Amino acid sequence: MNAIEVLVEQTKEAHVWTNKLIDSVPMKRWEDTPSNLDTNISWQVGHLVISEFYHAILVVTGFDAEITQKINLKSYTEQFGYESNPLQIVGSSNPKELKEHLLFMQHKVIVNIKSLSLLDLNKAVEEPTKRKHPVAKTKFDAISWNIKHTMWHCGQIACIKRLIHGGFDFGLTNRN
Repeated sequence: MNAIEVLVEQTKEAHVWTNKLIDSVPMKRWEDTPSNLDTNISWQVGHLVISEFYHAILVVTGFDAEITQKINLKSYTEQFGYESNPLQIVGSSNPKELKEHLLFMQHKVIVNIKSLSLLDLNKAVEEPTKRKHPVAKTKFDAISWNIKHTMWHCGQIACIKRLIHGGFDFGLTNRN
């Protein structure tokens, strides 16, 4: 397996785990915000939409017209970006739309990674915004960070789920 194939497989796995957790929480509970976490499923999903775009598309290959036509990235950045407040989106988010946008972005991320050559991975990240990438120097670094960042939020989603809707057994209770 080459590096592109590994990044694609790891990204897909991060998406599978994240989506399993998200899907296990009824959408009517997505804005429930445990006081000890100050975040909720809606914010986590919106944050993943914008962060997947930034870490695995924007700094890797630049703007994508199909994404900008479907998703208001400016609004997502304001509502779900690094400096946003998860409590401020309560009452204004649409879980069905958030989930649809996340699935769309996850698809675009996989397509984007597959479009790269092995030589592309060693190239410097694109810097299309005023802010430098917080971690990555190369496109490989950015995609690798995206996987780690997604799993970090997967863990946060698991904590929220445990507090508002019970734990998630990850299929462990059915093992012999």
